[in-house]
Amino acid sequence: MLRIANYFESRLGRADGNPTYVQACLGRMQYYVSLEAGFGHNQELMKAFSLRDENAVNLWDRYLPDPLAEAAAKEFYKEHKELIEANHIYPVGDLSPFGKYDLNIWVDWGEDGLTGLLPYKPIECPKPMAYWASDTHINNGLPGDSYPYRLSMAKKADYLFVAQKAAVEKMKAEGLNPIWLPHAFEPQAYPKGNILTKKYDVCFVGHVNTKNREDALDKLFSVFPNFYYGQALFEKAAEKFSESKIVFNIAMTDDTNMRVHESIGTGSFLLTNRVPFIEELYEDGKHLVLYDSLDDMIEKAKYYLAHDDEREKIAQAGYEHAIKNHTIQHRVNVILKEFLKSRVPVA
Repeated sequence: MLRIANYFESRLGRADGNPTYVQACLGRMQYYVSLEAGFGHNQELMKAFSLRDENAVNLWDRYLPDPLAEAAAKEFYKEHKELIEANHIYPVGDLSPFGKYDLNIWVDWGEDGLTGLLPYKPIECPKPMAYWASDTHINNGLPGDSYPYRLSMAKKADYLFVAQKAAVEKMKAEGLNPIWLPHAFEPQAYPKGNILTKKYDVCFVGHVNTKNREDALDKLFSVFPNFYYGQALFEKAAEKFSESKIVFNIAMTDDTNMRVHESIGTGSFLLTNRVPFIEELYEDGKHLVLYDSLDDMIEKAKYYLAHDDEREKIAQAGYEHAIKNHTIQHRVNVILKEFLKSRVPVA
């Protein structure tokens, strides 16, 4: 039995983000590994699946199986011949009742920004520890700099993964050995749409919380008045992406943010700003379209609104590439494979 603990706080109302997605992915793997081992359906694990049909008579019919997790679980069981137990552990209190875990995963949940709001300080993560850092690029060297805390966490990790590639070299200079593990998307949360008739020319789902976003959206929406703007998560966001000819994105800073993967993963056409390393993940003009200035943004939006076939061909190619390379399942596979290379059984 491979026991895995995933540590993150989820009692503050936030359900989106890498820790939650990783937990759902591990839950699905646990479910499918047990099936592969010959056990029956474990209904307690069905919470790892996205709810689909509230009116279904059979509980199982209310959930959409995940072929990616099923394939990964089959490969895992074929190679290792053991079951998986994956638990979500709140990073507080006494951990002794839970016993020891083979692997303790800490996926960045922004705890450093919440410590002044929470009535406790998060515990030290037990070893062996796998740490997936994010937001290493925010306010570098300025007040509110997120990097020092993540570096301190990285120094404690036995297996280190970093979402922003620029931080990989910075951490290597500190004597660490990080692996670039960029953001991804969860297909169960952001399913592919099949909407043929588009309601909007352009949509932006997110917050206008930086000057660059304010300037870009002001110009974009003034030229294309048939737009959607709002905040939404999961299937509601996926629905708006699918209803739009162009999904627009602009990163707050130089980072391939999660919206890139989430919008492409719904089979939608994405227009986003060119940031470092994005072209190592997606090919410009094939999987998405990148712009270099606000004038370039407008010209490319006009072009692809006028060329439906080209736009939808890119959207489909982007989806196929994302579903094969950039899901949370792919990222979890990397974490588990790195651990299993050097696994030391728990005493």
